[in-house]
Amino acid sequence: MATVFGLDTTEVRAESQRTISALGGPVCDWLPWLDRTEPRSADSIIRRALVMNALVQIHFGAPIAVIRGWIEHNSLVRDLSARESAILRKSTVTEQESTDLSWTLEALWALAWAGSFIADIAIEQPVGDTLASFLPNLQVNESPDRFANAFRLRSAAEIYRKLDVYYLAHWYARDGQLRGRDTRPFSLDAIMERRKALEWALDASIADWDDTPADT
Repeated sequence: MATVFGLDTTEVRAESQRTISALGGPVCDWLPWLDRTEPRSADSIIRRALVMNALVQIHFGAPIAVIRGWIEHNSLVRDLSARESAILRKSTVTEQESTDLSWTLEALWALAWAGSFIADIAIEQPVGDTLASFLPNLQVNESPDRFANAFRLRSAAEIYRKLDVYYLAHWYARDGQLRGRDTRPFSLDAIMERRKALEWALDASIADWDDTPADT
């Protein structure tokens, strides 16, 4: 019997398959179980969420210089990925870069769940209107303190269970895309971003956010 974070991987997979099936999606019986053993600290996840919240404001029209200043003032420069650092060196972003930043909301939603701000991140559930209320308001130059003090990291076992569901959902959504099949309510882009956040939270060996694996 294989175990991860004290969980029987066979039982976890069976539970994930039931979740996917209940939403109308077929499951892939041969997908390997996920071997994750080195979860990140709460502080590391908090800092990643703060960086993403700052960067997504550029999509909503915030000046890059203002976002760069907030990140520097709050000592978050070392937490930037290579791609994020490149964006902050620019004066404006392209339409594609702005669109890419908008998808950050899905990853933020997953990290908000990991930090116990919301009860669930079900596959069919869109990003909630409450997300912004948890995070620093950069329009008033709010510090990270309120968010950091309220953050309560879920156990690695709980995050692993959720990751496995998203792993199976990712396979189904990708397979549907390749076959030209409607997979709603499985949104491939949303699933990929949420899974990326959960993968990153459970793998402290990943040096750069941009390098987070999301294969199926």
